[in-house]
Amino acid sequence: MTHRLSTRLLAVLLPVTALLLPAAAHAEKVVTDDAVGDAQIVTSDTDESTEELELAPAPDETATDITRTVVAHGNTRLSITVHLRDLVLTSTDHQTYVRVVTPQGEYQVQVGKIPGFRARAVLTRRGRQMDCRALRAALDGGTDTVAVSLPTSCIDAPHWVQVGVGVVRVAESLDPGAHTLFADDGHRVGDIRESDVAKGPRVRRG
Repeated sequence: MTHRLSTRLLAVLLPVTALLLPAAAHAEKVVTDDAVGDAQIVTSDTDESTEELELAPAPDETATDITRTVVAHGNTRLSITVHLRDLVLTSTDHQTYVRVVTPQGEYQVQVGKIPGFRARAVLTRRGRQMDCRALRAALDGGTDTVAVSLPTSCIDAPHWVQVGVGVVRVAESLDPGAHTLFADDGHRVGDIRESDVAKGPRVRRG
């Protein structure tokens, strides 16, 4: 995957076991279901001067097909669990993008999983990385989930949040000139917008 294609896809998705992550005590929990089989295959024109993203349905794609998002907003932690149809951790990169909208502003969490390494999570705001040492993320192929948990103090302890999620992985290809990805938006059916991932409902602090 080229750096340019990665940047383009970030523009599409950003502007997202028994899980061993801290649970939010007394949290309000909101569950949002997403259609099964609505992942998209994303390709780009090899001519970078006119590069355009092309989307097509990919009903057989399971590793990025979001089926459910669970948001638990507690007094001290915000936890997001993204359920996938079948999280097969292949030899390609797997990225999850979490958009968190609050009364004070908007934040993004990017969770990256490179083969052979543990998942890494980064919190940003307005394009700048923020210090949030208790930010945690985990991918579990057994339960087909990506989980993110962070202290609410890292996002100014908001009274409510709206969360959007998007998942992307690089498609394996023998052709080095083929720039192809799979992706899904957890709050849209068969659609990916170039502005940002869709927001879910408000979740008030428990």
